[in-house]
Amino acid sequence: MEKKVSIIVSVYKAEEFIKRCVDSLLRQTYQNIEIILIEDGSPDRSGEIIDNYTDPRIKVVHNPNLGVSHTRNVGLALASGDYVTFCDSDDYYSLDHVEKVLHAAIDQDADIVISGYYLEGEGSFTSSVKMRSHVVNQDEVVKHCIDNEFGGYCWNKLYKKKVIAGNHFPEDLDTLEDTYFLCLGMQRAQKMYYLAEPLYYYCDNQDSAVRNITNQFSDHDSVKISDSYDKIMCDFDFSKPALDIIRSNMFAIAVNFRHKIYIGMYSGNQALLDSFNRNIKKYRSDYYSSKEFSLESKIKTTVKWLLPKLHK
Repeated sequence: MEKKVSIIVSVYKAEEFIKRCVDSLLRQTYQNIEIILIEDGSPDRSGEIIDNYTDPRIKVVHNPNLGVSHTRNVGLALASGDYVTFCDSDDYYSLDHVEKVLHAAIDQDADIVISGYYLEGEGSFTSSVKMRSHVVNQDEVVKHCIDNEFGGYCWNKLYKKKVIAGNHFPEDLDTLEDTYFLCLGMQRAQKMYYLAEPLYYYCDNQDSAVRNITNQFSDHDSVKISDSYDKIMCDFDFSKPALDIIRSNMFAIAVNFRHKIYIGMYSGNQALLDSFNRNIKKYRSDYYSSKEFSLESKIKTTVKWLLPKLHK
């Protein structure tokens, strides 16, 4: 029997892009899909635009604005497919996206398939793919979530429905909620596969509430990232190599944000600086002993770390 794929799309402030997104899903070479569009109380015409679709494979839900995690959880409750995946309303799929990731899932008997993606920057797209397709373990997934070849994102992951049954996006996290959801899936997954083909177009929409660069990397969100990593490390049983990667990344994040405050890119307060300094002290040995960061990267990070001290 032909497998069915559910595609969940959270829709918010996307009137300029939502038609491109939905049309790319409808034109998939693999047609046994359902498209679940959940409007998250969007203040623009997004809800009106998705209401105009008449394709029977589309389900539309209108919600008050409760955030992307709640919206995706509504989609999970409605999903009837054998497999579940996601798309952001700003983005779009290559026409053979579903066909290729589903074929990989069936051919490899994989519970989670991770695909490559295209990242837009300055008007052009760059592929995330740097290595070959292969079966991956949890340590590799953690490593490549950090370096962004895989990312913690939900939109380049295909999940076997039974592996995520009952799982939810954490509505108490403001960032890394999709990484948390991936970790939930990895707890049950017997086999994961990386498909080294860029099949998703991640678009640089500066007006998006989800991905606006200023929103993602504001002073306050840097603390939220740290808090989210703390929760992930607390709630999941990672190997020591995976924990070392996460802790090293937290050190690098703290150094980078503190440096940006120092050079005036962001404003800062003492509580924020104290939180950075705690993470720098707590995780610096993990960072400098890690083999995942190059010598060049460590030198640059060290300069950023020491610069405020040298100018005292």
